[in-house]
Amino acid sequence: KQKEEEAASRLPAKKIPEGFQPIAKATAVQLPAFGQWYYSEKSQVFWNSADGKMYVWDPASRSHKELYEAKNSELRVAVGACMHENATQVRHVIVTDVAKAGQALRMSLDHLDRPLSLYALYEGHGVDPGAAASGVGSCADFCSKQLHQKLLPKLAAFRGYWEDAQLQAAMRETFEELDAEFAEKHPKAQDGCCSAVVLITGQRLVMASLGDVATVLCLRNGEASEQMPAHAVRLPGDEDEDEDDDSDGAATSSRPSVEVSPPPPIRWTRSFGDLAFKRPGSMPRLLSKPDVCVLNLQHCHRGVALVCRALYNAIGRSMAVSTVFKRSAGRPRMAAGTLVDAAIQWLGQAGDLGLGSIVIFLDQVDGPDAPPLKKARLQSQVRLRHILLKHRECKSTIDKVRNKQVKRTRGEAERILRAILEECEGDPEARAFSARCRELSECQTCLKAGDLSGDLGWVKPGKYGQAFDLSAFQLKVRQLSDLVDSDLGIHILIRTA
Repeated sequence: KQKEEEAASRLPAKKIPEGFQPIAKATAVQLPAFGQWYYSEKSQVFWNSADGKMYVWDPASRSHKELYEAKNSELRVAVGACMHENATQVRHVIVTDVAKAGQALRMSLDHLDRPLSLYALYEGHGVDPGAAASGVGSCADFCSKQLHQKLLPKLAAFRGYWEDAQLQAAMRETFEELDAEFAEKHPKAQDGCCSAVVLITGQRLVMASLGDVATVLCLRNGEASEQMPAHAVRLPGDEDEDEDDDSDGAATSSRPSVEVSPPPPIRWTRSFGDLAFKRPGSMPRLLSKPDVCVLNLQHCHRGVALVCRALYNAIGRSMAVSTVFKRSAGRPRMAAGTLVDAAIQWLGQAGDLGLGSIVIFLDQVDGPDAPPLKKARLQSQVRLRHILLKHRECKSTIDKVRNKQVKRTRGEAERILRAILEECEGDPEARAFSARCRELSECQTCLKAGDLSGDLGWVKPGKYGQAFDLSAFQLKVRQLSDLVDSDLGIHILIRTA
């Protein structure tokens, strides 16, 4: 200790940061015994004269940790979601900038690596369909509005580096506290919900699962696998994704018959809500503790899909998700919608099943196997063509090309545009794009002749809104966009120059 003090005294004196006051020894009992300590009441940060570093108090470990300065990753995240119109018990949350959301709640999240985003899918069960449509008293509705408001204060409370174990603990505590709050505020509720949540911070992806919403990780080589086990009782008709089909028919028939037991009173073993199965002595007894894992992202990781269980089972599970990832060519809204379309095609009708999905594509992930990144040159303007479809939620629902009122729903417009994207993919001459533009587009630019049909001319940022710009200015020449929203309706874009 004496040698450390002598070494510190020989170092050149460091300038005390503005706003920091020395701490009396009597009040610095819990501070490490080296150097002189200073404290800023305004920023609630400690500074040490020996090493010149900033420190913050960590209540979990009851020690002082170095203040962490967030890093910006080159990781690019694209996300899309699709919920069937009849999926009234399904809710989803997409927060593309959690730091900005924290500012709105007067919380600083500047210590968490960027990008910083949150995605969640909630699938409700056991609620009357009419009540589910309105969202009144729905467990899924409650959780979708409250989870991030419980998680963000935890993330803001500690401004050091968040270890993987700390992130996992914060997510578990958030789930359990949220379930307790739902029980307190809605003690007579009879419904519940399953949930899958993804938090991305820098090059790490935190996944939490409660219930049986599928969390599927897709790799660039085409492999896909469900990351979390379903918290649900296996029923006789359920298939096991990990079991290969038995090619030997004789072997199958020789298996001993098993007596089929009656179905359990509730399918799930963990969930939000379902209060009747969380009271003392209830059988079975449900938990609200989620499975949580942290994934350090590598270049081999292509993306993640959160998929409602009925949809996941209907389409063929992880193999089908992998196929959709390949065919959608990095377009998450197209991928999410295609998963729902495939389930409808297989089932014949949706009924009140939970048919919904969130698809997250990852690009420019750092790693030893990643190709060198090329800095994209910022464009001041791009030339675009587009196909536009309006829907009932648009500001103007008049199709000025055909002079009629548009009555289709948003979902119907998206289905038509997904079919157009599928048709136009692999058509470098854009002949299919031109034909569908003249046939279906509800913008008067479709009346332009030949290859100019749908031509918007040179477009500068800000003309059609932030979502439009985010898509348009990332396109390469002759590249098709995903589905893009604006005040005018839903677009498909193709960059021409």
